Amino acid sequence: MEVQVTPYTLPLGFAVLIATVGAVIAWRQRKGRTEIWAMGVQISLALWSLFTLLTVSTVSLFWKRLWFALFLPTIPLLVVTTCLFTVHFVGRRDWLTRPRVIALLAFPLLTLALTLTDGIHGLFLVDVGVDRSGSFALLTYEYGIGVYAMAAVAYSIAIGYNALLARRMLRSRNVYRQISAVISVSTLVIGLVTVLSFVELSPFPHFMLVPFVYLVVGVLLLLGTGSVTFVRMVPIDRVLAMVGSRFDSTVPLARDFVLEAVDNGIIVVDDEDRIVDVNSTAKRMLGLDQPVGQHLTAVVRPEWVLECGEVGPVLDGDEPVHELDDEAWVETPDGERCYQVTISALSEGEQARAHVILLHDITDRKRRAEQLQDQKETLRSRKQQLEHQNERLDQFAGIVSHDLRNPLNVTSGYLELFDARIEGDDDTVEVDAETVHELERATDRMAAIIDDALTLAREGKAVTETEAVDLAETAETAWETVDTAEATLTVDADAVIAADRGRLRTIFENLFRNAVEHGREDVTVTVGDLDRNGETGFFVADDGPGIPDGRKDEVLEHGFTTSDGGTGFGLAIVDDAASAHGWDVTVTDSEADGARFEFTGVGRPNDDGRISDALDGEHGPSLRPESDTQPASED
Repeated sequence: MEVQVTPYTLPLGFAVLIATVGAVIAWRQRKGRTEIWAMGVQISLALWSLFTLLTVSTVSLFWKRLWFALFLPTIPLLVVTTCLFTVHFVGRRDWLTRPRVIALLAFPLLTLALTLTDGIHGLFLVDVGVDRSGSFALLTYEYGIGVYAMAAVAYSIAIGYNALLARRMLRSRNVYRQISAVISVSTLVIGLVTVLSFVELSPFPHFMLVPFVYLVVGVLLLLGTGSVTFVRMVPIDRVLAMVGSRFDSTVPLARDFVLEAVDNGIIVVDDEDRIVDVNSTAKRMLGLDQPVGQHLTAVVRPEWVLECGEVGPVLDGDEPVHELDDEAWVETPDGERCYQVTISALSEGEQARAHVILLHDITDRKRRAEQLQDQKETLRSRKQQLEHQNERLDQFAGIVSHDLRNPLNVTSGYLELFDARIEGDDDTVEVDAETVHELERATDRMAAIIDDALTLAREGKAVTETEAVDLAETAETAWETVDTAEATLTVDADAVIAADRGRLRTIFENLFRNAVEHGREDVTVTVGDLDRNGETGFFVADDGPGIPDGRKDEVLEHGFTTSDGGTGFGLAIVDDAASAHGWDVTVTDSEADGARFEFTGVGRPNDDGRISDALDGEHGPSLRPESDTQPASED
């Protein structure tokens, strides 16, 4: 095959290169069928330029006619791929039924079949020859009826998709309007220059004017579809403003102003979930820069979403965009914000052509709701505290009215006796030792009851703060404050727990006192760590007579005592102080058949010494240390 170099060789080669680069870019940026058909447009232009280059670069009639026969079908191929791209680009994919797509694709295939067999029927080219009179050999021909038929169908299709592009350009806004304008003008220019070639007004032979124009238009298309910064420079709004009255631009201008100024973020995605429009509020809400043209999942990254529901699978790409109403906490440049996400379909008939995503910032409302909930919790806690205090007042009233009545009756009885003797002119009232002893016992008992009642009221308050407390050290300190006679303390504990030091010491004091008063004088009391079935805590056990099984559930109740001089509050104080921490108390038998009190649910201090999660229970978190608790009186 003999070839020749012409002045058209280099420009046509550049046109092939630009179109090929455009096809590669469209393929790499593909998110759906829009990009695939955009690649088809670039391939069509590349083939157009390539076959034109081969036609003018060969010398013999056979090769020139073959390459030109392959060139002619690239005209309907370009028209069809541009049409399919446009229909997807403007969001009218529902028009592309299977029969219509087959009919469109059949157009270039039928043309190819007819051009390759043109030597038989002569429908496309007439009087084909080679002109060698000039500086290079040039193919000469006359159009047959097939060329005019092909042109009529091609231009009918081209008029349709150019109308769609113009309509989209006029109805769009912001960056999407500029992109529509670049594509619309480019396709219109390419269509017009083919007309010049058909009517033989082109200064170049064959259809070279299209590749030459594409050297400029192709660069504009690459910049327009790949650079948002470039398309923002396209003065399409200014041009439309010059003829504003014809396009009734007042309503679109007002709409644009409202959508840009509204507090809600608005994002519009097409049927392939690409962002085709977005207002400034949405950009600010999500920290977006140039989202138009990108897929939703590529712009709104799932890792930004801290908490959501139905919208999560959409952002992950597991589900397509669909109608929903959800709330999502999102990490934004302004911190964590909560958005109400409402997605609505833009439908034509039953087909959803696009979706509008409305973002409403409800962070302040959510935080106010959280504050109200916190206030409700605080009020509920205060109510529980007041109810608890009322119970304490009722108990205190019962103590005053019942437990203090007996010693008061004893005291008042002796006083009435003394008064009677004085009123009987007995100047000297002799008081024997037994009477004094009875009065001392009555007053001591009243003092013990009052002390225990005050301790009971204090120990029942909920623990709000704790500190790291050494179990062994606190037990040994409490032992020194109790009259233990000949009793012995054994400490087998090395744990450090989160507790209120004063109340923990009160627990130990009352248990030690209970063990000494109800056991032998030489009773042995043991304090140890408890770690059983994953429960952490401690125990206090003795080797005394123990507690009968039928009484184990009663000993912690208020007023229960088996001693004539007991107040019945010692072990109740233990139970209240433990409950205030959130601990559970269990009464059981020790290994020596004595009494054993086990405390579970005990938390360990964190690094900052505060209570650990183990204490979070129905009683809430634990203690704020108070002043040293006075020892409670014995049971």
